[in-house]
Amino acid sequence: MASRSTEVDGSATRKDTGRAPRTVKRKAEVTAGTKATGKASSTGKTATSKAAKAKNAPVKKAATGKKAAARKKHAAARSKVAPANGRARSAAGRPPRLSRKMVLEKAMQLLEEGPVEDFTMARVAASLDTVSMALYNYFPSRKALLAAVADHICMRFKMPPRKRHQTWQDTLWQWLWTFKKLSDEYPFVLKVMGVDGKSSPGWLRVTLTVSRTLHEIGFREHKLAVHAWMFCSNAIALVFNEREGSIFRSPISLSDIDELEPDEQDFLIMLRRYHSDIASEEVLELGFQGIIANVERELATMEAAR
Repeated sequence: MASRSTEVDGSATRKDTGRAPRTVKRKAEVTAGTKATGKASSTGKTATSKAAKAKNAPVKKAATGKKAAARKKHAAARSKVAPANGRARSAAGRPPRLSRKMVLEKAMQLLEEGPVEDFTMARVAASLDTVSMALYNYFPSRKALLAAVADHICMRFKMPPRKRHQTWQDTLWQWLWTFKKLSDEYPFVLKVMGVDGKSSPGWLRVTLTVSRTLHEIGFREHKLAVHAWMFCSNAIALVFNEREGSIFRSPISLSDIDELEPDEQDFLIMLRRYHSDIASEEVLELGFQGIIANVERELATMEAAR
C-alpha cells in the first residue's frame, strides 16, 4: 500500500511538476500583453493629444493653407501658357505646349490653304488645339502675326551670286525676278507685307540690294530714298497685279460690249482677239524693263545737271 501510495504520490508529483511551467508561461504572456496594452494606450493618448491640438488650431492657419493651395493651382495653370516674353514655361523635362515658332508655322500653313481674309487668331488657336488668348502671349494682334509671317518669309530672300562684270541693270533685273520667285513660293506674302504699316528686318533685307545699287551709280540722300522706294513699290504692284489681276487679261465678253457705245464696241471687238493671248511672263518682262528704264532716265538727268 505504501508503495502504491508512493506511486500515486509520485504520479501526482509528476503531474504537478508538468503543470508548473504552463502557469509560468501564462503569467509571462499576461505580463507581455499588459505591457503591450499599456504601450498602445500610451500611443493612443499621444495621437489623441495631437488630434486635439490640430482640432484646436487657429482657423487662420487653415485659411493660409487654402491660399497656398490656390496659389499653387494658379501657378500650375499659368505654366501651361507661355508668358509675354515669348518663352513658354513648363515642368522640368517637358517641352512647352506652345512656342512662337509653332504659332508662326501654323499661321503660314493656314495662309497657304486659304485666303488671307479668312485668317483669324481663332483659326490658328483651333489648329493648335488651344485657346486664342494663349496666342496673344506671342503676338498681340492678328496684324502683328501677319506682319511676323511676312517678315519670316522676306528673311529668306537671297540674291544670286554677283558676276564679275555685272552691270547695275543686270543686278536690278536679277532682283526683280528673285522677288517674283519669292512671291511664287509664298503667294500670300504680297497681301501681308506691310499689313501693320511698319518696316521689318525681312523687308529691309529685300530692299537693301536696290538701295545699294542705286547708291553705287550716283543716287544720294533724298533722291536715293525716293527712287529706291519707287523701284520696290512699282515692282510689288506689278507682281501683285499680275498675280491677282488676271481679270484684265480675261476674254472680253460680247454681252458686256452690247451695253457700250457703237464706236467703243468696234474698238473692243478688234482688241478682243488678242486679249486672252497675253502671257504673264510677257507682262512682267515689259513691266520690269519699264521700272529699270525709269532709273536710267533719272540717272541721265542727274548726269546732265552736273
